Amino acid sequence: MPPAPASYSLRAGEVHVWKATLASAHSALAHLRPILSPAERDRATRFSFEKDAARFISCRASVRLILSRYIGAPPGNIIFRYEPGGKPALSGVASWQFNVSHSRNLAAIAISRYDPLGVDLELIDSEFPRDEVAPDILSPDELSDLAALPPADQPSWFFQLWTLKEALLKAVGAGFSLDPRSIRIRLDATQNPSIISAPPAFLHATLHRFPLHPGYAAALAVLAPVSTLSFFIL
Repeated sequence: MPPAPASYSLRAGEVHVWKATLASAHSALAHLRPILSPAERDRATRFSFEKDAARFISCRASVRLILSRYIGAPPGNIIFRYEPGGKPALSGVASWQFNVSHSRNLAAIAISRYDPLGVDLELIDSEFPRDEVAPDILSPDELSDLAALPPADQPSWFFQLWTLKEALLKAVGAGFSLDPRSIRIRLDATQNPSIISAPPAFLHATLHRFPLHPGYAAALAVLAPVSTLSFFIL
């Protein structure tokens, strides 16, 4: 992945996805803390563990640093608002769309000029209790597909499907107010995932899964066709 795009001016159909490595100790945050809002700095003090506070600070700072390059505003001046479903958006800045996800010490940040999008990132954890969780996320057909896989392949397949559904829900700002079991996705090793059936909100969505980092599942959902998808490292 290159460290930066040639241009921060995006056309309709272009999406940039950034990979950021998050700090896990306060000693690495001296230059990041000042660009956060007072509310973000206050929230950081309420984490029980230093590593969680450090990851929160570095994730929020990374989002601000990246967005500032696109909208041309100092990172500390960016103001976020939250839509009714909890999806973050830029206040006072028209058209720009973004979404962020983090897992452990990694974050994925997706940006487009016009098209709503969602991104999700999860560590592929073979010890995760997927037998307990899968019935609340997967459709009956997907549960059958999961059970038919060799045991060694099940964790990766499960998390790939989970991140795709989560990215879709984040794109429309629904969270889990929409039942993820109502979304049926086809996973194919040779091409992008496709939606077999879903509520009308996802009619024009496009799905992408990508290898952001070994051992992680990462997915992008855009509520429009995507002509160019590019990846960068902060």
